[in-house]
Amino acid sequence: MMPDPTLDVQLTSTTNIFPKSIGGQPETVPLSIIDNTVAKLARCAAIWYFDPPSKPSKPEDPISRFSSEHLQTSLSITLNFYSQFCGHLSYATPDPHGGHTQRYHRIHLSYNKPNSSSVPVPFVTAKTSKRLSHFIPSIEDRKTYQKAWNTSEFASNELVPSTPLALSKESLPLDAPNMVVQHTTFACGSTTLAISITHCLSDAQSLSVFAKDWSSISRALLAGQPLPKLSPIFNPQLLDDHAVGMIDSYTPNNNIRIQARRLPMHRYDWYTPVPNQPWPLKQPSDYPQDIPVRLETPNKPIPWSQWDTKAPVSHHVLHFSKHQVQAIFNHVSSSSEIKVSKHDVLLSHLWDRINIARQHAPGTQTYLNLSLGLRQRLPPPLPEKFLGSPITMAAISHKIPNSSKAFPPSHLAEKINQEVSKFTPKAVGQLLHDEAFEVDPQRLWRVCLGKEHLLVTSWIYLGMQDVDFVGNSKGGKLRYVEPVMSPCDGLVVIL
Repeated sequence: MMPDPTLDVQLTSTTNIFPKSIGGQPETVPLSIIDNTVAKLARCAAIWYFDPPSKPSKPEDPISRFSSEHLQTSLSITLNFYSQFCGHLSYATPDPHGGHTQRYHRIHLSYNKPNSSSVPVPFVTAKTSKRLSHFIPSIEDRKTYQKAWNTSEFASNELVPSTPLALSKESLPLDAPNMVVQHTTFACGSTTLAISITHCLSDAQSLSVFAKDWSSISRALLAGQPLPKLSPIFNPQLLDDHAVGMIDSYTPNNNIRIQARRLPMHRYDWYTPVPNQPWPLKQPSDYPQDIPVRLETPNKPIPWSQWDTKAPVSHHVLHFSKHQVQAIFNHVSSSSEIKVSKHDVLLSHLWDRINIARQHAPGTQTYLNLSLGLRQRLPPPLPEKFLGSPITMAAISHKIPNSSKAFPPSHLAEKINQEVSKFTPKAVGQLLHDEAFEVDPQRLWRVCLGKEHLLVTSWIYLGMQDVDFVGNSKGGKLRYVEPVMSPCDGLVVIL
């Protein structure tokens, strides 16, 4: 019997959290070329679910202090090293003859200001009379009889603040937050912690780095140990330095742009209206009307007709065991002429099964839109703790054949591997050059959803499961980590 899907979460308080102390001088920093292109993506967010303590709590037991008050204190200390999350995001005054950071709709961040003029992090405290085990199966259950776990009826959205984040809407106040947090306690003693950050400041890797740093401060406070020295790196220019050519010149290098646009990527136009689109996407009122001929604007409309946004969407979590992944890999790689990874193979398997389930007609062009991190694709690689959102989206195409035997089992895995391998350090540098000259970075849209598209993002190797606020030996073991994403047709997350 399915439990009542509603969590009946009651919000008990909201507290604004500032850095405990400001260690640097006030700064205004332009965000990176890539950060500007992802500013309109949905927020980057996750929920961590923690089991109740293994033994009844005692006043001196650290788990009994896994409270909102303790989390707020440790968050304030952590923000000393992440003061940009309390900064003001705004669009720079455009200067057609300025450098690439002064063009239209380029985002700047002002931070390290006194708390009286900073943007706080709203910390929402909530509770529910429900038991977490009624909604989230244990790890062992998900490995066995709930390997295809239907989460469609689980109202986890109640565990995430609905507060609009900075730049997510056109008419938000200047002090709209960049990050919000919600701490929810369950009747059984379980807890959840949700962190949401505006996407131009954080991708999943930045979110993981922050959450792990915050939890390390929390553990040190509870144990009475010296606080760890945190070392996040916020320097968007490190990414822009990898752009090839003169990105601050008045005219882009056309040869570089031609090379960049040979990469397998979509160039959809977010502002071009089409009949029956699901929601209005209006061009900003201050959009430059006298666009120079030297600048080319994307004009391919988003294929909204492929996406029925009103259709009900189910959500399932599929658990593949090590042996299952190995079996799929053995089957696919046995016919491959190139070296493919288990990640390539698992993606190809999912893409193939979804294409079959969608019953595409032969000749239909389908796309695997794959989110790619750029940190490791640059020479030298950006540091693991480099903050921001250095990601882009590959568009890997596949035409449905007339027969299921038209291609060997390795075809899709090889296609994924070969297309992703095109994003070499040189190619990424060319891509940065091209995107530096976009008239409006938020106008460029690299992805679509709907029946002919998959949108795939991978959160593996990010260490999301290493977030531990109290020390596992003290109880409160992590039960589950959930990427917070709207339920959309064709959205796949690899964990």
